[in-house]
This record gives sequence, structure tokens and C-alpha cells, in this order.
Amino acid sequence: MKKLYELRYFKDKRVVVYPVEFVVRAFLGTYPELKMPKDSYSGKRILDLGYGDGRNMPLLFNLGFIIHGLEISDKIKRHVQERLTLLGINAELKTGTNAHIPYKDAFFQYILACHSCYYIEPGDTFTANIAEISRVLEPGGYFIASFPMPGSYILKGAKPLNDGHYKITDDPYGLRNGTVFRVFRNESEIQKNLVPFFNNFNIGYCDDMYWGINQKVWIVVCRRRKENKS
Repeated sequence: MKKLYELRYFKDKRVVVYPVEFVVRAFLGTYPELKMPKDSYSGKRILDLGYGDGRNMPLLFNLGFIIHGLEISDKIKRHVQERLTLLGINAELKTGTNAHIPYKDAFFQYILACHSCYYIEPGDTFTANIAEISRVLEPGGYFIASFPMPGSYILKGAKPLNDGHYKITDDPYGLRNGTVFRVFRNESEIQKNLVPFFNNFNIGYCDDMYWGINQKVWIVVCRRRKENKS
């Protein structure tokens, strides 16, 4: 998978790429069940976990965040760093995985996991991913994430494993076949898995049909607990 992503991003020579819609809505939107502190983003440290082509970073930069990013490959990191340099955006980019984040405890005030934290690397677990995300987020810090819903295009033909995990087998983009995702059926299942580390849940979802690509994802905003539950 790593090599396929490297190839995809190296083929993409665009300087400008556009942020994901739910990220824009979460940070800038006004909703009755979501109250983000929009006037206090400036100067806060944010980790863009699994940033891909870096498309959300210009938005985060414009909001005044101090940006850090994590990806699975040094080649991806170098490619995105070149793009950000052309745009005049400062960001510290590192290599790692969801369960192995090379930052000290409680370093971030915000963590954004846009279509990323549900990837389970061999030898790791979803719980390990979430525990690691919690570790590097300060108590009370915000975790903004997306999770796959049943019926999403990426799960077509996927092989069920155990405890909500699926092996991807029919990715129309040819990138994720063989990878393991943690999938959630409902809101209570999300909270059950995150509640040892997070509270103050605000959960929405996106169900879009783009000409044969039906994207269905949960959108979660929550905060790190002051003390993790045992």
C-alpha cells in the first residue's frame, strides 16, 4: 500500500489541492450540535494525521494553527513539503503510523484524522491507534475524525474479519486492497470504542453519491478525557 500511495502522490503535480468538505464544515461551520472554538485556533498545535496530499493544510494554516503532519512514507513527506513550500506554508512533517506517533505526551491541542485513523497496520489494533492519539493530545484537546460506515463504496466486497474489522478487496482506485479498516455500524459503537479515552462526543455523518462512488462516513468531534478510564 505504501508504494501505491507514493506513486499516486508523485504523479499529482498540482500545487493547489482543495480541503475535504467535512473538515471545512467542522472547523468553520455553525451547527446546533457542534460548538468549535473558532476564535481560539490561532497559535494552537494541530496534528494532521495521515495528511495524504496535504489538502487540508492550507485551511489549517489560514486558521492560524501551528501545523504538524504524519504520514507513512518519507517520499510522501518530501513531496508534500515541496508543495507546502511553494504555497508559503510552514509545517513540520514526520513519518509514522496511527499507533506510532513520534511526539511527546500531550503535545497537541487538536488532532485531525481525515480518512486515516481507522487503518490498522499489521501487528497493531484500533485500540492501539486510539490510545496513541489520546497520548499525544493534551487533556481537553479536540479530536476530529472520520470513520467508515457500512455501505460505503470502499467496503464493497470487503472481507469481514472480527470485531468490526474488514479487509478491503475491491477498491476502485486500486490503492487499499489488502488493508484492514475498522468500520462502525452506529454512534453507540463509536462511543463504546472511544469512551475510555475521549468524551463530549458530537457525531454526524456524510452520505454522498458521486456518480457511482457512494461515500458514507461518520464525522466525530470529541475531546480527550482529563484522565483515561481504566
